[in-house]
Amino acid sequence: MKRYTCIECGRGAEELYRDFGGGNLKISHCDHCEQVVDKYVEFDPVLVLLDALLHKPQAYRHILLNSDIQFHWRLSVICLLCDAYIKWAQLKSADTTDSQQHQLGFYALEWDFYLMFLLATVELALFLGCCMLLLRVSREVLFPDVSFSSVVRALLLSSFGKLLVIPAVIWGETNSTVYLGLTRLFVFTCNSLAMRELIVQSSVT
Repeated sequence: MKRYTCIECGRGAEELYRDFGGGNLKISHCDHCEQVVDKYVEFDPVLVLLDALLHKPQAYRHILLNSDIQFHWRLSVICLLCDAYIKWAQLKSADTTDSQQHQLGFYALEWDFYLMFLLATVELALFLGCCMLLLRVSREVLFPDVSFSSVVRALLLSSFGKLLVIPAVIWGETNSTVYLGLTRLFVFTCNSLAMRELIVQSSVT
C-alpha cells in the first residue's frame, strides 16, 4: 500500500520528495496526473491554514493524508475552552442585569465556567460517538477502509474553525447569534469536507 496521496488526483504515491543528501531535495511528481504530489511540503504552515480556511480539498488532503500532525487532542482542548467560554459568557449575560455587570469583573475561575467546559466536553463526546456509531454501521458496506482513529483525527483537526469565536470574545460579540451561527456552519462544512476526503480516499484503488 502506498504511503502518501497525490493532493491533485487523490491517487497513491510512494514519496513526497527525494532526498539526494547535502540539503538537495527534489519534489516528486504523481505517476497518474504528472503534477506535484504535494506542493504544500514547501509551504509555510500559515499558507496551508489559509487554504484550509478557503476549503481547498488539496489542503485537507495534505493535512489528513500526507502529514503526521498529532496535536489534534491539544487542539480539541483549546476548542473546548472556546466553547466553554462562549457558553459561560452567554449564561452570565442571561443571569445578570445591566446594573450589576460592571461589578462582576472577570470570573474565569467560577464554577459555572467549569460546568460549561464539562458540558462542551460531553457535547464533543456525543458528536464523536454518533460519528463512530454511524461509521461502525456503514463501514462494511460503504467505506470499510476508513479507520476509527483517522475519523476522530479528521474531525478534531477540521474543527479548527471553533477558534473563530476568539474574535467574538475580543470584540465583545459573544451574544451575536449571527456570528456564532456562521461559525458553527463553517465548522460543519470543514468537518464534512474532511470526512469526504477520507471516504473518497478509501475508495481510490
